[in-house]
Amino acid sequence: MTAAKEAGAVVIFPESLYSYSEPDSVMREDSPREASGGKRGVRSQLLAGRAASATDTVSVVAGDFFGPRVRMAHAGERIVPGILAGKRLSVIGSTTQPHAFTYVPDLADAMIHAAGTPELWNTVWHAPTLPAMTQRELATAFAQAAGVPLKGIYAVPGWAMRLSGLFSSDLKEIAELAYQFERPFVMDSTASETAFGLRPTPLPKAAAATVDWWRTIEAAS
Repeated sequence: MTAAKEAGAVVIFPESLYSYSEPDSVMREDSPREASGGKRGVRSQLLAGRAASATDTVSVVAGDFFGPRVRMAHAGERIVPGILAGKRLSVIGSTTQPHAFTYVPDLADAMIHAAGTPELWNTVWHAPTLPAMTQRELATAFAQAAGVPLKGIYAVPGWAMRLSGLFSSDLKEIAELAYQFERPFVMDSTASETAFGLRPTPLPKAAAATVDWWRTIEAAS
């Protein structure tokens, strides 16, 4: 950010929902972002650092990613390849709780728009994001886009992840964020959509583009 300040540049950050300290409520741009500990605390510290800096910044917050080129994500390689292979899916937390999923091209559009709009700088915005949906609903949309049946989906409960985390640092990190999938985890991007003049891509179109990309990757492998 020091280099950006010297160059007179604005820095646009993609940001997560980890820092929100009241995630059981609908998360909006004016919701408190004071979470502590682990990954959540790191995000809070980074946001505070940006706010304290003299450099122009914009933070664009997204839910869990999905879309073309999204591999290592709950809605990436954990779901789409399994659907295309006709396998039963395993997800974290719950298949029935609403969760915020952001289509990555919508995040990119918002970041590009923010970069070129100085009146949007030095604040936190939400990427245009579809209404929260369950992991089952998202998987069903992928299956419909692929023209294949959803063979089945089950959830690994959070307590099992936390127990496994006692023996694996990787699973410990996942378990720390399992709360996001055990209860409603909902963001509202209405204010940002109005300010940016952008809307989230409809789910059928986003799901189709995602499935098409995965099929291209599989055909090339």
